[in-house]
Amino acid sequence: MSLPTNLFLSLCITCCIVDARSKPLLNEQNQFTTSYSTMRQVDNDFDCVDIYKQDALQHPLLKNHKIQLYPTFAKNVVQSRRSNDGECPVGKTPIYKGIRKHQFDTNSSSKLQSGDLPIGYHTISLDTTKDCINGGYAAISIYNLSLSVGQYSSSLICVASGQPNENNICAGLSVYPALYGDSQPRITTQWLDGTNRDCIDKRCSGFVQVTQDKPYIGVVRLPSTPIGEEGKKIVVNVKIQRDNSTGNWWLTLDEIVQVGYWPKELFPHLSEGASLVRFMGQVYASPNLVNPPMGSGKLPKEGYANAALFGKLMTIDSESTQSDVEPEDMKPYSDANSDCYDLLYYKYSGPKYRQAFLFGGPGGQNCDK
Repeated sequence: MSLPTNLFLSLCITCCIVDARSKPLLNEQNQFTTSYSTMRQVDNDFDCVDIYKQDALQHPLLKNHKIQLYPTFAKNVVQSRRSNDGECPVGKTPIYKGIRKHQFDTNSSSKLQSGDLPIGYHTISLDTTKDCINGGYAAISIYNLSLSVGQYSSSLICVASGQPNENNICAGLSVYPALYGDSQPRITTQWLDGTNRDCIDKRCSGFVQVTQDKPYIGVVRLPSTPIGEEGKKIVVNVKIQRDNSTGNWWLTLDEIVQVGYWPKELFPHLSEGASLVRFMGQVYASPNLVNPPMGSGKLPKEGYANAALFGKLMTIDSESTQSDVEPEDMKPYSDANSDCYDLLYYKYSGPKYRQAFLFGGPGGQNCDK
């Protein structure tokens, strides 16, 4: 199964009406917890690979690329984490073994043109409409799902630019049995670069990973949020930010882990910043399968205790300042009927989540609008 990232590019064109509310999402006693493992041994499914020999550098546009080990906007934080106590030794990074066995294709993996939305996909999203953005941030709740090979489900934050958004970069969580052989939630990346290649995780060259420790691309992210309990959400904090000094786009997880970056050479339309930030849930099912669950598998109308959450929605400006999104600048979208997937934007929901929305649903048959 190929996952064309540019399938979401058409979403800026059409907008749906969703329920926007100003009431709080939850009681203030509920907690907001980051899931992070302190294990010091690299998972058996990963190899420690020399940072300078990783397959990311096989991209034809990176022939003379010089690796950046630290973003200039958070250099001191990153250096404090780099030591011999990591899951991999200094100078090496964990790469999923299954992906390393794939043939790395330096040519376009998809012939889809901008604006095409392939059959089998469904997306809900909330987009900014501001221009000249240097990045975005969100806290995404984590859930266990049961999917089959031929199904895919993700929760992503994306930056995009071009006409219509010809370059895009996304990161977050996904369940992808065809790639990883299980239904566990994993850290994921997706992008569409200047050569019109659709990429996911490290199946093709491009994303330069520099972390030696968790969380890294493809790693299982547990524990998950329990459904039906009014307690805390288990989340991953995801930030995509442009480095003003180098032009590279960095992925930061859980505030301090600088996982790696997408080199500026790959994204000509993102060279001066992004034209939008998108917070989205996206699913895929092959023709012989039903549409899979999105988020927690519960609809937003089932409430905070059950539905998945995007919280702390923020954009980043050229001074690296993170600011809450403005409700008047946000545009919701859905290409599915509301019995399968939906989105409820609550605007300001209190000091813990601030700008936030619930999203997702069970999927099933006949999800087209």
